[in-house]
Amino acid sequence: MSLLNEETPNITLIFSLPPDFVPPLDGENETVIDIQVANTKQPINVKDWRYPSITDGPFSFSFAHHYPGISVKYRINIQMLHNQQPLLLEQDYFVIVNHAPSHHTLHLSPIGYLYVEVQEAEAVATEQAVTVSLHETGNPGVELVRVTHDEQTATSFYLKYDPDDVVPGKLYALSGIENRYHQHISVSPGPIELLPTLQPASSRLLHTLNQRLDAPLRLLTDTIAKIR
Repeated sequence: MSLLNEETPNITLIFSLPPDFVPPLDGENETVIDIQVANTKQPINVKDWRYPSITDGPFSFSFAHHYPGISVKYRINIQMLHNQQPLLLEQDYFVIVNHAPSHHTLHLSPIGYLYVEVQEAEAVATEQAVTVSLHETGNPGVELVRVTHDEQTATSFYLKYDPDDVVPGKLYALSGIENRYHQHISVSPGPIELLPTLQPASSRLLHTLNQRLDAPLRLLTDTIAKIR
């Protein structure tokens, strides 16, 4: 078979948002996606992408995978901006690709929501409740919110918090405990800013993009579903 007839396989990312997240529709809106290869000595830029709109529901995004036969770790950073201010928490998402094509779901955390993942199911018995606390880093006594789950696992869920209770730029952390034996359980993500300082140009993603403004522009033809 001629290599000229072979298509480069794609990686498809499904970006998921909280069901009750309602983005602003007025003003200037933009979605920015930055993708790099992360498991190399120096990060390799894969794609920079901008779209002049934002969405309130799941949408898909695809990019070409040019590394057949090896395991590649991609770093994905996505931001939705309203009047140049971030609507999402500043987070890096990582996807490991052993073969393509492949699909991966990434759960985004808008400001006021934090997507939480708790350790594996077998670590918590069905009848035992799990409590998850969101608090200041290094100061568990200063809590923003505490929730209890009675399922076999707390698995994954959106933890809602009030941005008015958050200090901009301050790091907050998650703690988890199994209530019957008071065993600590692992909860992710790690320490994170729940309310970024209102300086979006200083973020890693936007700073990188600003540095590339002098580079030749490329025509990108991705289609994003449900973006309006």
